Amino acid sequence: MKDIKYSKNVLKLQLIVLAMLLFVLGVSAQSTYKGKKMNHESISSVFTVPGGYERNNMDAYSEWLIAHPLKEKSEVEYYNGNIKHNNFIYAAVFDYEIGTRDLHHCADAAIYLRASYNYSSGFLDRLQFTFTNGYRTSYIDYLKGANPTPINAGRDIVTKQGKSRKDNCKTFRKWLDLVWSYAGTYSIEQYDTESVSYWDMQPGDVFVTGGFPGHAITVVDMAVNKAGHKIYMLAQSYMPAQEQHILLNPLTLDVWYSMDDMNYINTPEYTFEPSDLRRFIL
Repeated sequence: MKDIKYSKNVLKLQLIVLAMLLFVLGVSAQSTYKGKKMNHESISSVFTVPGGYERNNMDAYSEWLIAHPLKEKSEVEYYNGNIKHNNFIYAAVFDYEIGTRDLHHCADAAIYLRASYNYSSGFLDRLQFTFTNGYRTSYIDYLKGANPTPINAGRDIVTKQGKSRKDNCKTFRKWLDLVWSYAGTYSIEQYDTESVSYWDMQPGDVFVTGGFPGHAITVVDMAVNKAGHKIYMLAQSYMPAQEQHILLNPLTLDVWYSMDDMNYINTPEYTFEPSDLRRFIL
């Protein structure tokens, strides 16, 4: 056990050194992508797969992810409008509003993707997430007037019944803010996702370590070559609340991660293990 902890600490130290090196050198491996105009662009139009690879998108959610708009201005903004200081770790930014409250963290970014896909596809019955205290909220109940109200410092929930709400994007967004306020890495790991084999990875899966804060990162694209070697792309938000962004691989300075690197998944700001891979149940 001590050897494992030592190895992980060494890996974290290596990542820190790499990040410092990138900063000192003013790396703009991102410049390969950030030089492109991203207005109304998407993952599929901005990021080409390496030679010999083809995209390996398995379902409608996969297609939705790679079609999601990216921002024209590729700078990650915090909820208060400030710019993320270590802007050398990402290649592009998802284009959607995160609000002006400190809510949209890592788990919330993963929740946004799954919830927005289900909402845009008309799967309202799948819009269900669990708060950290175990309370399950659904968008359909919210439309019917349910008002979950935390008490006892958030340890319990009292559901007050109010007037029914009209289903529209504004209402959906308010419900999403509610979910972001009381869900997190612990709840999506414990209640809303199930473990999947690393080798069964598909776009939309999430690397999760549940905790306070823990971390979560979404697989947003994949590709495979004729030999069966697979690569994948990752996206995250972080703390404080900030826009979701596509990460650079700190070891290759590209957006692609190889599934052959299976001991640890080293991202710029966190290290996962293959066993951390999970999939949303709904």
